[in-house]
Amino acid sequence: MDGQNIWAIISFLVYMAFCFFCIYQREIMLYFEVRKIRKQVREISKMIKETRSMLMSMFDERLSEEEREKGYDKVMNYFVIAPIETDPSGVMDRLEYLLDAGDETLGRLVEPLCPDGDLERLENLKQMFREAIVLNRTFKLVREIYLSSKKSRSLETVMQTTMNLPLLLREARIRFKAVKAYVGAEPIGNGVAPLVVSKLMDGSPFEVRDGVVISEREYEGRELIIIKPKGPGARSRNVGRVAADIIMREEKIAGVVVISAQVKLEGEKSVVVTPATGVAFVSEPEKYRLEELASEKKIPLVSLVVKMSNEEYYTKMSEKVRGAVPKIVERFEDLISGFGEGKVILIGSGNTMAITP
Repeated sequence: MDGQNIWAIISFLVYMAFCFFCIYQREIMLYFEVRKIRKQVREISKMIKETRSMLMSMFDERLSEEEREKGYDKVMNYFVIAPIETDPSGVMDRLEYLLDAGDETLGRLVEPLCPDGDLERLENLKQMFREAIVLNRTFKLVREIYLSSKKSRSLETVMQTTMNLPLLLREARIRFKAVKAYVGAEPIGNGVAPLVVSKLMDGSPFEVRDGVVISEREYEGRELIIIKPKGPGARSRNVGRVAADIIMREEKIAGVVVISAQVKLEGEKSVVVTPATGVAFVSEPEKYRLEELASEKKIPLVSLVVKMSNEEYYTKMSEKVRGAVPKIVERFEDLISGFGEGKVILIGSGNTMAITP
């Protein structure tokens, strides 16, 4: 066979392949898109299995395998339904009630799984389940996209529904790392505010109320009322509620300073301390309660927001985040020097796992 015939055959094959691609272009692209989603479903499914294993390793050893399985499934299928917002009157009170009831219910579900009734370990296990529930919901959403894509056989629909898949996969990986941090009982990124506040307490006497530590001391010539979630368990709630009670009780409050971590926007520098007017809380009912009281009594509300990446916020505290503590203390000292007469309330808002008291 001479060279001319060989080139003729190659040209014919290339032409046939081009025609085949033109005819079945949509099916080929659909196949690769669905295959990509299937790969992501398998990756998150593997995370779910490892998360299940890590959680069960934290359960009471005296439980049978069947009790562990049932306990795990009960908690993982639990969720709180948001209150109706079409009637906005009293929505914050309803939301606060549902959050309190939800936390109490979650505690009742997790308590039988926790060894020896250890309250600190119970709080850690509850928070682990919260992260695992988010991971599980992400898995269900990606699986829904995968199964819907297979059923629809529509390239346009598949491409539209898969636009957010990279973000979902990133979120799943972060939550998986968060569970690992809880297994090791290590401080996480959004615990930087409680870490700062615990250092400012400097061993001063404190009381505990509703899972919140309250301490009073003199600092830089000012009377401070310091508030943080109680450690070393993974608590983060009720600091705003306790602060509101103190504002109602005290005669003269010069100002309220909230230190809190916040997820930065893409492109912003990481671990940057930014002052802001208002309350940097995650819990909307607590934020609302504090804002309402402060506006009524004309008390300055200032926040020191520590911006960090999504991964830094939810996973083990990095050395970079830990190294920002002196800078945050310095910014706090600058703030309180500008307040008038009276006591200053300092709130460390965040997850206080492995941070005492």
